[in-house]
Amino acid sequence: MNPAEDNEPFVTPEEAANFLKISPVTVKKMAREGWLPAHPIGNGVRKRWRFRISELVSHMRCRVESEASSVRALRRKVS
Repeated sequence: MNPAEDNEPFVTPEEAANFLKISPVTVKKMAREGWLPAHPIGNGVRKRWRFRISELVSHMRCRVESEASSVRALRRKVS
């Protein structure tokens, strides 16, 4: 973990959803299923989820780059 992340606050699912422009329900579902980087709080069945914006940015950037390279590879196959 880099020093900047040590001071970065955790945000709620609602704040993460606002940043991603999707529903808080979807954010929580994606966290539960492992599709988004998230930090569960609590030991029970119903966890509270917290997120770091920098982790969401990094995750989305990797997904976009991965999807773009997949599209390029697919285009090369078709040509």
